[in-house]
Amino acid sequence: MNTKYILSALCVALTLGTVSCSNDDNVTAEIEEPIYNVEDNTSDPIQHRKFEMYRDYKTYLITNPITRDYKYNFQKKNNLLITAPEQSPELIKKGIKMLDDMFLNHYSEEFKKKYMPFSVLLADSIFFLGQETGRPYYHSYVANRFLALGGVRKEMGSYTEAQKRDIEGDINSRYWMDYLWEVKSAFSIPEAFSDVNREYFKKEAGESKAFGKVTEETQPDDLDYHTLGFISYNHRTTFYDKEWSSWWIELPDEDTDRRQWVAFIFSTPKAERDALIAKYSKMKEKYDILKEAFLKCDGYDIEKLP
Repeated sequence: MNTKYILSALCVALTLGTVSCSNDDNVTAEIEEPIYNVEDNTSDPIQHRKFEMYRDYKTYLITNPITRDYKYNFQKKNNLLITAPEQSPELIKKGIKMLDDMFLNHYSEEFKKKYMPFSVLLADSIFFLGQETGRPYYHSYVANRFLALGGVRKEMGSYTEAQKRDIEGDINSRYWMDYLWEVKSAFSIPEAFSDVNREYFKKEAGESKAFGKVTEETQPDDLDYHTLGFISYNHRTTFYDKEWSSWWIELPDEDTDRRQWVAFIFSTPKAERDALIAKYSKMKEKYDILKEAFLKCDGYDIEKLP
């Protein structure tokens, strides 16, 4: 089809739509209101923070997420249900502080300007559809365009240190694994990391022969996984077998191991990290490999984490 025909057809179409091709003065367009308000308002700390996030990182801070904010990543649908926090200014401000303390404060301004996602969502709960029981099913979630922090609710003032560490580890692990690695291709962990204890992946604890005798009374938390270079067991595949009246304790697979290690780096105080790494040779070997992997992402130094 030649260009003249295309232009003629376009002119006819516009004429039928009551817009003349020959008169520019008649051509009008409706300017829609932006979806997200990022105008500054220094008298409103929440709105001011939304302005700062967009000004500094081109990231939208969304404090009242709805379906459009998380359901789709271009052509891919996220099988999620995210519930917004109660829209109390005091609660939202506490949620922003939690976001700062557990995530944003771990990164320099230069790093955030380069690697922040399109949006950050504050959420009460993040559910995987089909498993809506429990609050939240996820502490956080990261996809192509957004990072969501769950647990922003009244009860967060009574979170234990262990709960806070779990949330902090989870959000940063997902950020590095699901965003910086999978989306941005700015980070990766070499095969050498997994080679350290590859022979143990997905084995039942008793089969590994590394823990001594594993009996029917053995509980998942009774075993010292650090001797093998693991952080913990695989929580998704470990279960209590009623038929045998004992636990099936499964060691991590490769992906779970990497995620647990990154979470460990961000959720464990440096003094505790250093003590474990010094005590276990496999932990030391894997930590050194991981440290180099982080440094290759714009010089991010996990040794500086508190």
